[in-house]
Order: sequence, then structure tokens, then C-alpha cells
Amino acid sequence: MIADSGFEAKRDGFSFANWGPPDESHRRSMTPAAMQSLYGDRICARIVDGACVLTATGEVLERDSNEGSDGGHCFGMAAVAGLFYTGGLDKSGYVPAGQSLYDVGPSDQLDGLISRYFNSQGALPTAGASTKSSVADTLTKIQSAWAAGDDYLLAIMSDTGGHAITPTALRDLGDGRIGIVVYDNNYPGEEKMVVTDPGANTWYYTTALNPAEPSALYLGSPTNPMILFPLSQMTQVHECPVCHDVGDDSVLILVKDTAAKPAADAADWDLTITRPGGGPVAGLERLDYSNTRRSELYRVPAATAFELTIGGVPIGPAADVDVSIIGDGWINEVDDLVILPAATATVSVDKDQRRVALASSFPVSPRLTVASEEADWSVAAEGTGLNLLPGSTVSVGRDTDGDYTFGLTGIGLPGSLHVDVKRSDTIADHIARTNGAVTIPVGATGSVAAEIWDGTTPLTFRVGSQNHPMKVG
Repeated sequence: MIADSGFEAKRDGFSFANWGPPDESHRRSMTPAAMQSLYGDRICARIVDGACVLTATGEVLERDSNEGSDGGHCFGMAAVAGLFYTGGLDKSGYVPAGQSLYDVGPSDQLDGLISRYFNSQGALPTAGASTKSSVADTLTKIQSAWAAGDDYLLAIMSDTGGHAITPTALRDLGDGRIGIVVYDNNYPGEEKMVVTDPGANTWYYTTALNPAEPSALYLGSPTNPMILFPLSQMTQVHECPVCHDVGDDSVLILVKDTAAKPAADAADWDLTITRPGGGPVAGLERLDYSNTRRSELYRVPAATAFELTIGGVPIGPAADVDVSIIGDGWINEVDDLVILPAATATVSVDKDQRRVALASSFPVSPRLTVASEEADWSVAAEGTGLNLLPGSTVSVGRDTDGDYTFGLTGIGLPGSLHVDVKRSDTIADHIARTNGAVTIPVGATGSVAAEIWDGTTPLTFRVGSQNHPMKVG
């Protein structure tokens, strides 16, 4: 034994395995309380009797966060177990006196905490605190942290996704190799090991990305190093990606496959991000994200146009892809893109990043969402029911005059759309809905003055010269 943190999987780890979508044991993931813990009061439209009522933009982000963890909560489980052990997080409200974490089963409260820490990986400061080093330097950092009573979360990546685990000991395996003993939340109570070769700067590990999927082999090299996340950063209030005037103007791109029961290779679709017409996007950065390939996270500079093309779905079940474009005080989404084998879908974002457009080589029925906020109000609109045909393009956007727009261009038949608008402010939530589906001819745009609506006055969905009064209340 070279070094030992003292962490024991059957005492300091969870007795239940990493999970994906909600089930009988794990009913919920992110909640308004978990969102408030992660992002602070800015994510709340108001606080009523101590409870956070999310902004309209916060509700959209909460939905994305929950769907993004359907590939597993490994990052959150590794973080919480490590923080409980080091004392960086008070476990008294989650673990009864006289019991260990391993004695405690799943609960809504504990699941919410795990989900809160899972989602810390996509926001600052956690997202900016990770380090990629040589094997030798990684081993030194782990050992130094233990000597100081601290610890790291260890993340490993492969072509098919990422996984997060908790290092617990270092062992000399002979022949210059050193084993990193880990608690892997896919395997409760078991001891696993990452085998490293500091001299060759290589490593390997076998596990499952998601406990419901077959084991996968991770191979490390100088171009695929292990990643260390300091636990101490994760307890802080994080930068809210959808809150107005928070952080810089860069934009996040979240792409996730939400297929309920994908085949083993259903997530093996192709994703390319280019300038309109092709070519690399200047400043595009893929962020490390410990999850299956069903979720990918990117950052792109502000005032940058780009296109995402999704295709190459293997023979078998379709992919069900959501695309979220997240900026300073706003979020645009095209969701429920059911992409069959041999089909492609293209999502285009214009330079001012106010408009997102979708075209597909096969009929799709997307859910279109747009949301924005200011200091004391937020509003979101959702369009559903449109059957988009090949040759047509649908767009959703935010005009500078405060209108939300839903447009249809190209060739083909008219579309029809149900539109719901929700405003959240410091007083109450307000809802407006179209009275059934509204027809949008090809070449026309429907618009609603969402950002200037006060929540009580009449609201109209306009298509050309036609006004469609919405039901308020």
C-alpha cells in the first residue's frame, strides 16, 4: 500500500447503485430546492414560506437537468460520498446518528442532494476547476490531497461517455504500475481499481457507464488523461447559466438523447457542429461531462452562428434528441427530435443567437421552447403539435421588440401549433394558452408579445393579419 485515504466502500459509499431515469426507488432528481442550493436565490422568481418558486427560465433548466441525468448520476454520487467523508458537507440531515452512509437507502431528500452535485459539473466554479495531468502528477495530487484531509473526484472519459468515481487508496502493483483503488457507485460495496503506468503515462479501467448497460473499457493515454475535480469547489453557489447578467456572454449547447429504452448502441449517433455551410466554429469547446454519450455539453462564444447536424443513428430504435441553447438570461430549445436510422436533423443558430431553426430529412414533431428573464420577471413559451415535413424549416426565437416568434419556411403543407406562455414574477405565476392549434402557413410567422405581457392583460397570438386571442388564467 502506497497511500490510503481511509474511505471504505461499505461504510462511506452508498448501498444503492447509480441510477438513470426515475424509478420506484428514485422518484425525483432536481427539485426547486436543489436548484436553489446549486444556483442561489437568483434561480427563484420568489420565495414563499421559505420555498423557492423557480423562474420560468429556471423551470426549463430544471427539466433539462433532470433529463440530462437519465444516463446516470455518477458525478453526484461520487461528489456527495467524498464530501460526506471529508466533512466538506454536513451529513447529519441525511444520515441518522450512529449509522453510516452505507446504512441509508435512497430517499427524495438524498436523491435531490446527489442530483444537485451531479449538475455542478456543468457550471462554474466546478466546471472550471478540473485539471488534466499526467498519470504521475495525478497520483501525486491525489496523495497530497489525502495528506491534507481533502480529496478529489476522479473522472474518466472514453469515446462513448464519461464516468465519475471516488479514489480511496494507491497500491504498488509491481513492474512500475500503480493501482488507484476506487469506490465506483455502479458497484455498491465493491472495491474497483484503475491500473496506471506512470512511466508510460497510460491507464485503463473497466466498468459500466450506466448500471443498466454492459461494461465498457476505458483506455487512458497522454491524449486521454484522467481528470481531477477538487471537492471543495462543489459546495459553493454556482454560476446560474440562464440568469440575467450572470457570468460572461458565452453560450452553452446541451445535446441529449432522451430515448426511454435505447438499445445498447442507440446513443451511437453522430453529432457535428460547424459554421453555417461548413467549417470549424472558432472558440467551440467541448466540456468534460460525466455521463453517457446521451448527453454532450459544449461552450461557444457569443455572437457566433453555428449549425448542429445529428444523424448516423444505428439500425434499431430511433434516437430522441433534445437541443438546448443556453445564454445570459435566456434559453432556446428544440426537443423531441425522433431521428430514425438514415435520417438527419439540422439545428441552426443565427449570429445574434436569438433564433434557432430546425430542418429534418424525415417528419418530426418537435417541442419548441423559448424563455428569457430580467431582474424581476421571467417568461417562457412552448409550441407543440407541429408536424415538420422534409423541405420545411421551423424556427423559434426572441425578437428585440419583446415578441416570441414561431416561423415556418420552405415548401410543403401549413403547420399547426399549440402555444403556451408562462410568466413568473415576484407576485405570482400567470398562464396563457391558444384556444387549440393555430395554423401557420409556409412562409408565415406566428408571434406573441411575451416579454412585455404583464400576466393579466389580454394576450394575442398573431399570424400575419390574423389575431388569435389566448386564454389567460
